[in-house]
Amino acid sequence: MNAWIPLALPLLVAIGIIAVLGLPAALALRLRGFAIAIVAIPAGFAVLALAPLIAGFAHVRWSLLPALALAAALALVLLLLRRWLGAPRLERGTRPNRPHRLWIPIGAAAIGGAAIATSLVLSLKTADAVSQTYDAIFHLNAVRRILETGNASPLGMDLVNPGHPTFYPTLWHGFVALVAQLSGASIPLATNAVLFTVSAIVWPIGAVALGRAVAGPSVRATVVSGIIAAAFPNFPLSLAGFGVLYPNLLSLTLLPFVLVAALQLLDLGQARRADPLSEGSRWLLLLGSVGAAVLAHPNAVHVLLLWLAAPVAATAIRAFRNGPVASTTGLLRPARLGRAPRIALAVLGAVAFVVLVVVAWYLGRTSDHPWGGSHSSPLGAVLDAIGSTPRLEGHNWPVTILVLLGALIAVVGFGRRWLLGVSLVLIAFYVVADGFPPADWRTFFLSPWYNDPWRLAALVPLGALPLAVIGASAAAAIAGTALRRTARMFGGTRVVRHRALWFAFGTAFLLASTQGAGAFAAVNYVSSKYEFDQRSALLSPDERALLERLPGKVPANAVIADNPWNGSGLAYALADRRVLAPHTGGAYSPEVTAITSGIDRGTVEACTAAQKLGVEYVLDFGRDYVFPGTPRAQPYIGVSGVERSDVLTEIDRQGNAVLYKITGCRI
Repeated sequence: MNAWIPLALPLLVAIGIIAVLGLPAALALRLRGFAIAIVAIPAGFAVLALAPLIAGFAHVRWSLLPALALAAALALVLLLLRRWLGAPRLERGTRPNRPHRLWIPIGAAAIGGAAIATSLVLSLKTADAVSQTYDAIFHLNAVRRILETGNASPLGMDLVNPGHPTFYPTLWHGFVALVAQLSGASIPLATNAVLFTVSAIVWPIGAVALGRAVAGPSVRATVVSGIIAAAFPNFPLSLAGFGVLYPNLLSLTLLPFVLVAALQLLDLGQARRADPLSEGSRWLLLLGSVGAAVLAHPNAVHVLLLWLAAPVAATAIRAFRNGPVASTTGLLRPARLGRAPRIALAVLGAVAFVVLVVVAWYLGRTSDHPWGGSHSSPLGAVLDAIGSTPRLEGHNWPVTILVLLGALIAVVGFGRRWLLGVSLVLIAFYVVADGFPPADWRTFFLSPWYNDPWRLAALVPLGALPLAVIGASAAAAIAGTALRRTARMFGGTRVVRHRALWFAFGTAFLLASTQGAGAFAAVNYVSSKYEFDQRSALLSPDERALLERLPGKVPANAVIADNPWNGSGLAYALADRRVLAPHTGGAYSPEVTAITSGIDRGTVEACTAAQKLGVEYVLDFGRDYVFPGTPRAQPYIGVSGVERSDVLTEIDRQGNAVLYKITGCRI
């Protein structure tokens, strides 16, 4: 475990950043209980999303100071408006949440968070592990770009096309940059600290909030929600391996907070009773968490629309039927509005929702990737989705049983059928992604996700989690009743009295039963993306050792010719040395291509360009690429496997990883 001690400080810094930036808003609204965490976490990320934009326009370097200034300004505004936005007016018969109510949900989230953190520890193996995946190159180098330029604005990211910034969501990268600044951690270490924070802290808290919004604020439902947060291997663990899709992971992690606000506004489930907010606070939570999720990754809009389709339809149908609504006591009461105004609002809301879907799918089109499904028929994809492990090996049947039980309760119970609709919509999109070959009609639906089955597989748990919480809560209630009756039948009054002991046993049993095949599949998958040996896809031990010595071999102002496809581009993130090509998908000038394709032969074009751009070194990590045999690495052949070059002089070597200096150019 000594290998994980360095993670402690950056992890505490990451948690502290969210707390310091988010708590002022929650406290200004006079919130109590778990509502503090529900508002503070997305508020912290909203500040992290907006502060870089403002700092960029003001030409202020990115640091904690702009974020603190925005957090303070937001808290001041909310303090002035809290008469209208503060604590909700509770209905007769309702008791306000007491402060200690905060710790029960937080403790429940800690159970699931500990399980997720354990899986991450087993998968990454070391605190500063680097994901051996294609997207890791960009994400690590993007953090270095922010640290170098001081610009974390999504409008200022120019890593793909140096000197020509385009919009790119940088919430993740700005957060990691702050952790690196304040803790002094390396970029890989700071990245993993944020990964643990988002996956094992933010997600379980959001999952508990969503579970309570659906199943109610009982201790049983709360604890069950925390355990179920760690029951699905496809989220958050699979996205910690695939890609690696850090921004996508963050955006999906923030969605439960959006959904809690939406359910309160739609008055569905137990949302208003579980953690009541005032009308104004609900809208603030919705807008703030949506903004943070979208600036983490714009794809959050499409996921949110899929999830909300069934709840919006259920709300419209309820209005047309003039049905009762839930109160903060959990009891049904007549709606305050008359039938005609309710129908008018329902029609307007439904039309607006449909328009929003059309606009989102039109604007959210991406480049067409020919990724097909892994199954020869939709039936295989359906079975994987029902088995709770889409795209992963094996099936997690205990979780499936809980989901199916929850679905049965939702169907027969009043006012919960929309939950089944949520799950079916998300499963349907996954089945389209993983059960059908590439086709135009498939692209029509899946373009916002690049036609990628992995991204759609990660959405299935968002729909299954509420059903699993209802199912597990019902199963726990049945088991508890059966235990008490059996104990009384045999005179076991002591057994009945020791509720805490049996509650602890039930919690441990549920955690163990849901962590079996699913956790095993997730750890196996994520581990395969962090394997660190001489056959590693992106960065081998020899290559990393050479990068760690690079600051002592290459001057700080020097430029290195590299091939990002073999991992040498990570010299920028790991060694803080500028490279010609920091990203595999970059759009680089003809001079860069001339160098990377011909410097080993000393062509006139390559030598002239090297002199013009100040390139003095070449980092050669060979021809083993992150995508084996990819033709896209061909423009970098002049800096890959060039040990026979007469133009380059070896400066340092670690195994097959070599640092050269350009010495043979004659122009």
